[in-house]
Amino acid sequence: MNWKRNGIKTMTIKGNPESILAELKRLNRFLISVHVSPDGDALGSQLALMLALKKLHKSVELYNNDPVPEIYRFLPHADEIRIGSSLPETYDAYIVLDSDPSRTGFFQNSFPVGTLINIDHHITNEGVWPYTWLDPSASATGELIYRLILLLGVPIDREIALCLYTSIFTDTGSFRYTNTTPESMRIAATLLEYGVDPWLVTEQVYESFAFQRVQLLGHVLANIQRNPNGTIAWVVVTDDLYRKTGTTAQDTDNFVNFVRSVHGVEVAVLFRQTGDTQYKISLRSKGRIDLSGLAQLLGGGGHKNAAGATLNGLFEDVRDSVLVKLEHIVSLQLQKPAV
Repeated sequence: MNWKRNGIKTMTIKGNPESILAELKRLNRFLISVHVSPDGDALGSQLALMLALKKLHKSVELYNNDPVPEIYRFLPHADEIRIGSSLPETYDAYIVLDSDPSRTGFFQNSFPVGTLINIDHHITNEGVWPYTWLDPSASATGELIYRLILLLGVPIDREIALCLYTSIFTDTGSFRYTNTTPESMRIAATLLEYGVDPWLVTEQVYESFAFQRVQLLGHVLANIQRNPNGTIAWVVVTDDLYRKTGTTAQDTDNFVNFVRSVHGVEVAVLFRQTGDTQYKISLRSKGRIDLSGLAQLLGGGGHKNAAGATLNGLFEDVRDSVLVKLEHIVSLQLQKPAV
């Protein structure tokens, strides 16, 4: 099915929930995983689907490569998410949410034996698993899980609603980003009727930072840099800064958005050190630059306005490689007439 926005065909839905629905009803033992460095959409979707399946008396395990960031630990049952570098058991079905399977850290080279289910809204997902439902028109994967839960006939309670609201709230940037739609607002309003406190989510996600995290942000922003015409800005988070401030990678969530907020900046980049010669790249656009193609070129994925990848090499080489490609893309796309 093709979706149109403002009369322009922009994206394609792949798969549908009906075949997935049948597998969820038929099978009993499930593992649910999400992408590395999980965000609010990934975790909210993961926890909501677990709670719904358990209402159907299914056995469900949550297993991620990285721990839950502190700002999302308020989510119900977040402490039940297991962390590891390899899957410890076998299951009837493996479910990957908010990501293509390779970005979980578990399925890069081979797939396990069992039913393979992938539900996502990223336009860069290639949909390689047999049971795949991709809908890039959705503001968040949480929207798809909301629809799936309704189709399962599971009654939504406050805990499920809180997880789904957090999913949509965070992936729309508290309903500020261009992916916010009438449908996402309608779903959010419905979820509030189940007793979700919107201030609780706002406070936990945006206004409950640890002191060390704020110190880290200060150090990072003190060294912000821009290209000559100010359309691209970037910051770097190194292992030395973590040691200096007593922080970890979890404390960098949303840092790149501070960089994007600079007047005149079209694209913000966060280079986060993840190894001696490895860096995770987070890219954010204000809307005029489509980052999805660059993310794929770098071996990563994402949306038009938010994408990322992981690159190996010395920092100067990684930075220069990303910025050269980004300069080219920004120059080309800013020359296009507005539609």
